[in-house]
Amino acid sequence: MNDGSMLNVIIVEDSIFFADITVRILKRNGLQVNSKVAATSAALRANLCEPNWDIIISDNVMPGFSALDALAVRNDICEKTPFIIVSEDISEKELKEAFNKGCSAYLPKEKIAELPDLIRQILKVTVI
Repeated sequence: MNDGSMLNVIIVEDSIFFADITVRILKRNGLQVNSKVAATSAALRANLCEPNWDIIISDNVMPGFSALDALAVRNDICEKTPFIIVSEDISEKELKEAFNKGCSAYLPKEKIAELPDLIRQILKVTVI
């Protein structure tokens, strides 16, 4: 996290409901969250033009857009920003390709409660 207190996260998700659940889970686990939601390549590119994103959380199956597409956008703009796929619908082949292209982690949606700890592990952050 860029200043030690606020987590700046882009959620790549076509379901506003699930994006909201994601933010609520992070906040309930002690993280202060500044978030933006993007469901298209253009929206993700526009959001990534703003500096200081700490992490990107991406669904895999969205209309005309996937986690691999989102990862390609990330790699074009800010390749060092950690990238987590949170999805219930992704193949082993897609996961292997994602990890080969710099994905930081994968979490099935049914294990979304584990996301705050996974983010802390990736960012090496402890919240008191």
